[in-house]
Amino acid sequence: MANNTDKQMDTATLSTHGKLSTFNEGLKKGLANGEKFTALMDQLIDTTDGETLLAAAQQLADFKLDTAYVTFPHQYQNADYYLIFMSRLLGMHGDEQAVLNSQRHTEALYHVYGALTDDYTFLYQVVNNGNGGAYYREQTTGENLFYIHLERRLLRFNSSAFTNLFINKLLLKGTGVDQINTVLATLIKFGHCLQDDFGFNVDFNILDVANAAKYELRSANLDRAIVDKLFVSAAKNEHMLRNSQQGHGAQIELRAGLTVDIFDAAEAGGSQQWVLTVHDPDQAVSWFDVLLHFGFMRDWYLENIDSLEIKADPLVFA
Repeated sequence: MANNTDKQMDTATLSTHGKLSTFNEGLKKGLANGEKFTALMDQLIDTTDGETLLAAAQQLADFKLDTAYVTFPHQYQNADYYLIFMSRLLGMHGDEQAVLNSQRHTEALYHVYGALTDDYTFLYQVVNNGNGGAYYREQTTGENLFYIHLERRLLRFNSSAFTNLFINKLLLKGTGVDQINTVLATLIKFGHCLQDDFGFNVDFNILDVANAAKYELRSANLDRAIVDKLFVSAAKNEHMLRNSQQGHGAQIELRAGLTVDIFDAAEAGGSQQWVLTVHDPDQAVSWFDVLLHFGFMRDWYLENIDSLEIKADPLVFA
């Protein structure tokens, strides 16, 4: 019969064996998790298939690489996989304007654009609340240019950020329109790539060139005095405003075939909802293009921005 000492030794042996097994299984799972990660990274870096690229980016954006038993001292942040995805997708469509750089002594990634100085860097900020997704942000100014949600296949551009960055911070301080348009073209192309390749729901907002686009104003009930100011400014710049054919409002022709209307688009009996529209034969001009190229229209817009600012999706831009 085994004595008490033998029983204690057997219990200790079993306990130690269990701990070793648990430790070994933890290592296996941690290493397997690392292998899964590297397989996804291979896809994100090398695949030429759009859906494979999107699926890899979705998984990596939420991936937890470290485990209780295995940690990796060198790794990217979840936000960085959005940058890699964006660069890869644009590259697959022949656009290399968004240059992917890394910070010294870290693996943190960011975008720069050759058309702008290196003072302006762009990265993603992941939304940590229940909504998920991420904002594409210019780091120096803190302007969130757009919101993206990979799983919901959603992209929303932000008029306020585009106005503050590209008009107030760049154009009005000497950056050329051509330089700004180079960056805008890449951002717009990213939206079209998402829309065409994956069926994303994309709101181009102030960048929308479709004649059917109605840019809703922040002030639904617009003060008529603001429209009167445009009459005065237009006359000084040898343009004439006439009554809008769309309803209560005004229309201005900026050049042959290019017209801007500002009018109340409310349905009969409904509350007021003032909007801007831009019409041109080729459907190639957005309201933002008007702001870039027509100084007196830009001045009128900026001077009355509290009322005229184009509304962005309120669910993602407060």
